[in-house]
Amino acid sequence: MDLFQLARSCTKNVIENRNDDFLIASHMDADGISSCAIVSKALERAGIEHSFKCVKINDIPRIEPFENMIFCDIGSGQQNTIRRYFPDSRITIIDHHQFTESLYDCHFNPFLAGVDGGDEISGSGMAYYFAKALDGSNTDLAPLAIVGAVGDMQNIWGSLKGANRSILEDGISNGSVAASPDLRLYGRFTRPIYKALQYFSDPPVPGVTGNESNCIALLSSLGIPLRNEDWRTPSDLSFEEKQVLGTELIRRILSELPGDFVHLAPKLVFGESYTLEGEEPYSPLRDATEFSTCLNAAGRNGAPDIGVEVAKGNRGIYFDKLMSLLKTHRRKLARGIGLIESRGIEKMDNLQYFDGTGISDTLVGTVAGLLLGSEGIDPYTPIIGYTPTDDRNIKVSLRCSKLLIGRKINMGKILREVSEQYGGEGGGHACACGAFVPHENITPFLEDVSRRIGEATG
Repeated sequence: MDLFQLARSCTKNVIENRNDDFLIASHMDADGISSCAIVSKALERAGIEHSFKCVKINDIPRIEPFENMIFCDIGSGQQNTIRRYFPDSRITIIDHHQFTESLYDCHFNPFLAGVDGGDEISGSGMAYYFAKALDGSNTDLAPLAIVGAVGDMQNIWGSLKGANRSILEDGISNGSVAASPDLRLYGRFTRPIYKALQYFSDPPVPGVTGNESNCIALLSSLGIPLRNEDWRTPSDLSFEEKQVLGTELIRRILSELPGDFVHLAPKLVFGESYTLEGEEPYSPLRDATEFSTCLNAAGRNGAPDIGVEVAKGNRGIYFDKLMSLLKTHRRKLARGIGLIESRGIEKMDNLQYFDGTGISDTLVGTVAGLLLGSEGIDPYTPIIGYTPTDDRNIKVSLRCSKLLIGRKINMGKILREVSEQYGGEGGGHACACGAFVPHENITPFLEDVSRRIGEATG
């Protein structure tokens, strides 16, 4: 059974009970918020009344039971919890994460169709297939599935593949999405070119990353104008300018890159950009990556519902609130980075780490990722930030360069296995993952993670 057939079989639960109330319970990251928006929009169009709620995974038991519950971007790995807390609810799970066994008939997961949910389709992609199966006219929701996939790092080597590619083709066909070869610079429509260069840090560019004046000098030396009437953004570069700049970035990166990473460098400089054609020019929502950052900002600052409303196309005051959340998000990150720079980073043989007490558990991972590009921090050694969540547990977040995936190291697997040894739980992506560990076990946990990374790197 392929994905679309599986999706159609799972829509029956919704259609047969369309006159009842529904709750969409979704994860609160960019992929989860996109998933929620897609399913909510599809139910609205079908005339099905519903509520929605975006939550952290460990908050599932605190969700109010509904007669019909649709779990998006969560659920496959939490089926026992769902069965325990919602025994009388009709359950539909729309998720892309791995699981051990399927306990529900209405379980829409790519692994059931032989599709890898790790890098071929995200939660929002599964939500898109579900919406498309509910009504074939829902292909206009493809842009949100692309936003979710990018937010879930499924374009880690520069472009989307697998089922994500099929969704992208739907978006290109109906004119809602454009894909084009591009430099992998963040802020295509919102940052001056020199600023986008300054913050390019994976991998770090010698003499460029973190140095504004050097970025301006580099662009001038390559004959790339910084301004027209206003500051030029990366989206204003011609194809030839992108080629010249990208070639120079690769040349500089290769001068200091460890030998076994050399073949991967071009994939981190050149890739594919995804433009949402229905958004305003120079809006932070026009680029899929920036859109996903906005949704993450909403989720990580306790207002995922604002992200859902904007993703559904409801702008005005919702958009204004989202931009305010984005500013708040950036201020908190800046404070977090300053806090850790004052405390310093500790180092083990194969790991860097910091005590992030005072930083929210929803932000400590982002702070860790931003610190990887900072002076004095090894960009090729994983970094962990941790912060207490309550009297019992510590939240651990790990970030590392995408280049380490080239060594076939899966940090999410390492964190999951080590955290379980110490009475916790964890997992996530190969280069961005997390865990919860009891307070008293944080030191041996870190030591074992360092040891496991050493074993994996040989």
